Amino acid sequence: MLKMTKRNVLLAGTSVALLGVLAACGSNDNADNGGKSGDSGSGKKPTISATVYDRGLIAASEGTMEKNRWTQWINENSPTSVKFAAIPRTESKQKLNTLFASGSAPDLIFEFDPNIKNPLYDQKQLMPLDDMINQYSTTYKKLLEDNPILKQVSVKSDGKIYEFGKLNEAIPQFIIAIRQDWLDKLNLTMPKTTEEMYQVAKAFTEQDPDGNGQKDTYGLNVGPGLGDIFGGVNLSNSYEDEGGKLTRTWDNFEQYIAFTKRLYDEGIIDKDYITDNNGAKARQDFLNGKTGMFLVQSNYSFWNRLWITDYATLQANAPGAKLEIMPYPESPRGQFINWINNPVQLTAVVNRTAKNPEAVMKYVDFLSTPETGRTLTNGMEGTHWQAGATGCPNPIDQEKNKTELGYLGQDYNMIFSVVNGGKCSFTASSFNPDKPDEKLAKDKFKENMDIFYSMIDKGAKFPGLTHLEHLPTVPQDLLVDFQNANTEIGNLITKAIVSGGSYTTDKAISDAQALWKKYNGDKLDAFYQEWYTANKDTALMPDDIFQIVKDQKATQEEILK
Repeated sequence: MLKMTKRNVLLAGTSVALLGVLAACGSNDNADNGGKSGDSGSGKKPTISATVYDRGLIAASEGTMEKNRWTQWINENSPTSVKFAAIPRTESKQKLNTLFASGSAPDLIFEFDPNIKNPLYDQKQLMPLDDMINQYSTTYKKLLEDNPILKQVSVKSDGKIYEFGKLNEAIPQFIIAIRQDWLDKLNLTMPKTTEEMYQVAKAFTEQDPDGNGQKDTYGLNVGPGLGDIFGGVNLSNSYEDEGGKLTRTWDNFEQYIAFTKRLYDEGIIDKDYITDNNGAKARQDFLNGKTGMFLVQSNYSFWNRLWITDYATLQANAPGAKLEIMPYPESPRGQFINWINNPVQLTAVVNRTAKNPEAVMKYVDFLSTPETGRTLTNGMEGTHWQAGATGCPNPIDQEKNKTELGYLGQDYNMIFSVVNGGKCSFTASSFNPDKPDEKLAKDKFKENMDIFYSMIDKGAKFPGLTHLEHLPTVPQDLLVDFQNANTEIGNLITKAIVSGGSYTTDKAISDAQALWKKYNGDKLDAFYQEWYTANKDTALMPDDIFQIVKDQKATQEEILK
């Protein structure tokens, strides 16, 4: 396989070849002609089948995930008719394995998880896409030409492309919101290191920052991203490159355990956090004004909830509450950035038995156009949205949209790229600055991005070897061992945090290393090393991720100015 250049990557010069959308010529019910390549000449559209996630979100009034207003819109406007097969999101692996085993899997499979798709490739269940793209594509082919990194990560070990994918907005997924009014009241400054973070959290717990005369506040919650501050605590991703050789970073786990154990022992965190599986109690404590630092997910929906809904609730419960964004502090392991969403995401594969590759490719092209992407993200203009001051969609009726768009998400179009959608595909364009609460959310988003850029410019490290979705799938003969190691080492970490002096951090790390060895950790390390040696120049690595962030920076700043 030829080594491809990584750096002529994303936004600059991207032009989109628009696919002419065919006028409605009958629904899926009267257009099924077997899907053969020459069927278009008969006046009927070819038919393909495709999966769609079912997350259980669709209202009964909207129909089913297989037949609703959006499947109808797709079949009226797409150059192909599509028969949808709903795949329960939580049972995706089991359902797809059953469909492939029975020979009834759809033509086009939409799936995020590489650990589901990679075995299908190994089992030779997938169709290579190179010929399809070269012979039949316009829009998607142009996307690959303009963004070589997408093609690069789509190629499998035999040198051929097997997955369709998309380019996402490269933004932080987690943040720390801190009570600035508590910092001011206690005459404290923004923490810059994990030791300062501990000291501030301790003061938030012990010095009555809410002024009610009771010891009823927490310094912080054990929330998403805490482990990333120390370099990440995921067994499959805890490696560092030392001269081409991967070294397992047990220090990450040690520092995370020691820090969290200290917080637990001193009552700085809620000791019930272990049973708070979905973070509901931690969020309620924050909303009630009882938490000083709140670690929270920060994608678009969570961002809006934090800075619009939750902030208003917090200020109602704790008048005078003021939130600021706390940059990730420097740890003894160094300075790490917030975890980034996957900027180059592979999301679709084609069944090797698909009878009409041309129709599949035309459908993928249709999904890749700006018009389709906008509709399957925001709904219909005039019905669900209208153009705001920036020209980007603003919702007309939020309650109506919850019902008619709430199940839409991007599940019908998991291959639409932000570079094809332009500025309106970026998060910052979704805020309406004419509304004070949304202006605040946009201002905070800009502040967060400025912090993020500054950390990268100063050399902050990525909290892992690469993004998890770009790691190889553990071989079947090692999978059970890996799963056992994950479970038992996770239990050890929890035990060490909550056991006080009876189970020390050093003992936990020693036991974890012994478990790793027991469960063929040497073979697993060798597997990752072999993959890394063969793929480090073509796989998506932190330098590539940082380059994508930089490539998107001009667009972000233009929207946020």
